[in-house]
Amino acid sequence: MPVQAFIVLDATERAAAMLLNYADAGVNPRKIDNPLSNLLGFGTLLNMYVVPARLLNDEPYERWYEMFSDNAIHILDTDMLFLPPPPEEE
Repeated sequence: MPVQAFIVLDATERAAAMLLNYADAGVNPRKIDNPLSNLLGFGTLLNMYVVPARLLNDEPYERWYEMFSDNAIHILDTDMLFLPPPPEEE
């Protein structure tokens, strides 16, 4: 159960963030697909998106700083955000 610092985005924020993608750096916020995420105490997280908060410190991602710097940073367990991958078929 890896714990990581994330910035939570809605679909509109995700689309705006992806418009800033370019050849050297890009973001692709991951969709929260685990219904248990709503039990973490941050409201409804299911179907929201997350990006790692560490990108605020990475120079190639400086173009996203203004967009994300006012968003709250949440320390979240990825096992609670994302469903496990389906088992591989043999």
